[in-house]
Amino acid sequence: MKFKENAGATSRPESGFSLLELMISLALFLIVTGAIFSVLSVARQSRSFVSENTGLNKNIRIALNMIGRDAYNAGYGYPLRNTVVLPDDRVSLLLGIPSDVDTTRDVVPPIVSGNDVTLNTFNTAPDIRTDQVTFLYKDPTFNLIGAAGSEVSTPLPINAATTTSGIDEIIPLSGSNSACRVNDLYLVTGNTGSTLGVSTALFGTNTVRFANGDPLGFNLTGTSGPLRAITTPATLQRVQMVTYFVTADGTLTRRRYANVLPVAAFTDEPLIYGVENFQIKYVMDDGSLSDNPSAGPDGIPGTVDDTQANLAAVRQIRVTVYVRSVDRTVSGVPFRSSMTATFSTRNLGYDAN
Repeated sequence: MKFKENAGATSRPESGFSLLELMISLALFLIVTGAIFSVLSVARQSRSFVSENTGLNKNIRIALNMIGRDAYNAGYGYPLRNTVVLPDDRVSLLLGIPSDVDTTRDVVPPIVSGNDVTLNTFNTAPDIRTDQVTFLYKDPTFNLIGAAGSEVSTPLPINAATTTSGIDEIIPLSGSNSACRVNDLYLVTGNTGSTLGVSTALFGTNTVRFANGDPLGFNLTGTSGPLRAITTPATLQRVQMVTYFVTADGTLTRRRYANVLPVAAFTDEPLIYGVENFQIKYVMDDGSLSDNPSAGPDGIPGTVDDTQANLAAVRQIRVTVYVRSVDRTVSGVPFRSSMTATFSTRNLGYDAN
């Protein structure tokens, strides 16, 4: 049997991509994919950089805001013209700054500078030393007087200090010690000057005691002590004393002295980790710039020309913080950021006491 071929059918060759076309398509795909990946990688790095630096800058701004607040408060309710004195070397030992060369009582200004105090081992560069600064000002929560919502902190009028069994005692004129607390840092001011003391006990309902061996080592009792040298009329005012410094491992810290229970010399509040450097400059009332105003003409603290009183002439404080993150970029470089801020010492400039 023979089959008749369909005259309408035609033969067609098989169609598809040639090897050359496939190779070209694959090359184009790889080029486009590589470009997209590069863009995404750059975007990821940029996002990581922005995110990390935003975090660093946020922490720096928070710390600078706190420093600025304390710089602004420095000297508030604290004598500038009426010298505050303490036993010799009490402040230098407490703050870890060079002691003076004499044996007389020390002057305690509302700002205490410390230039190149702490060796920073977090910084990879050798022999980097960070600054510190201390501020003193009255505590606005002490002995509030006035209508609710508009109370004002008022110094407590007191009798002259007496000494009983080796302990200095102060009795407020009101006959009550209810406004006072144990371990509070007080400024005692009278006709003959001012001094600082730490309350070590409240005796009965009317007596505040200042014994030797307080957490800050400020008290020196007896007739030769600074507290007994204050004559009436006199007042008692709680003060804040805070220091900003960087630990050896690179932690910017705010230290608040006394004024806490249980009794302690200080409490520390870490502000920024990873600080490579912390530098402070002081703008004086004559417009000059100083690293350490109290160091005197030779610029070396702990020498005979030191003048603590110069610190009352500080009109601005310029703070620079350098921070390095533990995280790194894809190229292995750590994230770094720095910020400088200048703060006014209003209460020193205008003597607003």
